[in-house]
Amino acid sequence: MQWFKNLRIYRLTKPIRFTPETIAEKLAQHEFQPCGNLDPVKYGWTLPLGRHGSEFVHAANDYILIAAKRQEKIIPGALIKEQLENRLQEIRDEESRFVGRAERQTLKDEIIFSLLPKALAKSSFDFAYIDKQNSLLVVNTSSAKRAEELISALRESLGSLKLVPFSVQKTPAHVMTNWLRTGKINKRFELGEECELQAAKDGRVIRCKKQDLTAHEILNHLESGMLVSKVAITWNEAISCIIDDQLGIKRIKYEDAIQEKAKEQDAESAVEQMDIDFSIMTVELAAFINDLAKVFGGQAEETEEF
Repeated sequence: MQWFKNLRIYRLTKPIRFTPETIAEKLAQHEFQPCGNLDPVKYGWTLPLGRHGSEFVHAANDYILIAAKRQEKIIPGALIKEQLENRLQEIRDEESRFVGRAERQTLKDEIIFSLLPKALAKSSFDFAYIDKQNSLLVVNTSSAKRAEELISALRESLGSLKLVPFSVQKTPAHVMTNWLRTGKINKRFELGEECELQAAKDGRVIRCKKQDLTAHEILNHLESGMLVSKVAITWNEAISCIIDDQLGIKRIKYEDAIQEKAKEQDAESAVEQMDIDFSIMTVELAAFINDLAKVFGGQAEETEEF
């Protein structure tokens, strides 16, 4: 089990009433299968504890860990381009005619199809957990596209999945900008030393690293109308991360206090250690997400489902 390093958070608008055992059974019906000769990509569920587990979920308290595997055939773009140019030249030489856009795309698709059987397959994993107590789905990715792919697969497996992106009452960019203006968030949060500023009018972007975020230089940019689009924060001296104006959370670092808590349990097996890590991580992240929602005015209730 990996400690989550990036978070895409979604709020369940209807509770998932299945037991962990039932969820495991449903995911098993959509188990990952490797790419065949002509499959460009395959996606399915795998064991969240890897070779140490035997079930398609790992449950601890009200948290349910799941994992998906994605396998994609990799064909170098340069190879496709080379073969396409060769084919276009053949047509020009043999038929003395121009190849239009639609035909060019058809030729490209045919080349990709012909290369698929010999292409190497690259695999990656997507982890997520269901927080039943707080009605959240938390995906370990910085990519909205990857999170949506997992959600689509989970919806297909469960038959129904009603959720919305995690949203808040106050505009994140305005709230984060005020943090830098005042140098304060609240008593459980501290500013880090990294931020990104954006100007809505002309698209200017300024990135600052290893900087005092309340320095006059940064305040001058804010006075000119720039807003904070990303900022480094630390919560409860336990979790450090970058948060952006879409409430994406990236580059999470779990401080020593959390790591030591996991090590103090004296696990007797790899599975037991994974269970301890997952239990500690989910409890800490639940508290972090709850406090984060509060500094943005609380969760917004009305958001369009997808």
